[in-house]
Amino acid sequence: MAVSYSTTKGLTATCMHILADRGLISYDDRVAKFWPGFAANGKQDITIYHVLTHQAGIPQIPDDVTPGDILDWNRMARVMESLEPLWEPGAESGYHAWNFGWLCGEIIRRVDGRPIRDFLQDEVCRPLGLTQMHIGAPAAAEPKIATLVAKFDATPPMRRMWESFAGSDSLTARALSPRGEVDLNTPGAHQAQVPAVNGVMSARDLARLYACLANYGELDGVRILSEATVRKMSARQTYRADKVIVLPVGWALGFMTGAPGWPQGPRETAFGHAGFGGSIGFADPEIGMSFGLVLNALNLGLTGAGRAGSLAEAARACVERKD
Repeated sequence: MAVSYSTTKGLTATCMHILADRGLISYDDRVAKFWPGFAANGKQDITIYHVLTHQAGIPQIPDDVTPGDILDWNRMARVMESLEPLWEPGAESGYHAWNFGWLCGEIIRRVDGRPIRDFLQDEVCRPLGLTQMHIGAPAAAEPKIATLVAKFDATPPMRRMWESFAGSDSLTARALSPRGEVDLNTPGAHQAQVPAVNGVMSARDLARLYACLANYGELDGVRILSEATVRKMSARQTYRADKVIVLPVGWALGFMTGAPGWPQGPRETAFGHAGFGGSIGFADPEIGMSFGLVLNALNLGLTGAGRAGSLAEAARACVERKD
């Protein structure tokens, strides 16, 4: 297993959709319906739909948030309450790189009562037999977690993005990194709940989760979502330049959709999520394919470009062979 950064968001989004599938939330619900304190500072009209499609307008991490704060759930929930939208919710797309996890996780906790660590295990991992997938890994899993190693090799678009990010006060910088380094190689970081970033998983379990989604919510006789919900959650909602990532991104409800040049492939109906360093999980229902890649040797990328894309293309070619 390895920490897989934003590939974690696919796990978190799946948990949100289980609540929607059961009628406990609606995508059009205002977040403040379940979390009254969230309405502060002009956020009263932000909906769950806005959060899932990265249109809420609150991707920024305040300057006073420390690496220690990142691992403190209650502290970060209060930080989410304090944020003020940087644009009118729904008007723009901007990747909520860290904040997506606390926003979704706190909604789950307030609606269901369980923290996302337990919800994921009870409603996704145990039913599907995923023994190597965690948001908030137990201490017993620590010997099985690989150490992350930086081996940065960015594509030209990613180099330009990171050059604009480094040492600046740009929106990219404010959204992608808290002040000070968050070391995700520590037991404390593995055991914390940071549902946008610190998911610990194996490639096999990641691919198995997306196999369930590629099969419209059912795998080996176990159903975690209805087909109608999977079709709704995987449908592209926006495709435009992202204010944080800088590149055009197709957003479904919590997932990145397929597009030419993306590891998910050219089909808009393919969906999943990539993570910093090159990990990715996705489903391509039209060809019955799922894919999971987990890495501990990290490159400098957010979209899975490079080796993830090459491996996914090779796998897709095998699936699509007619002979």
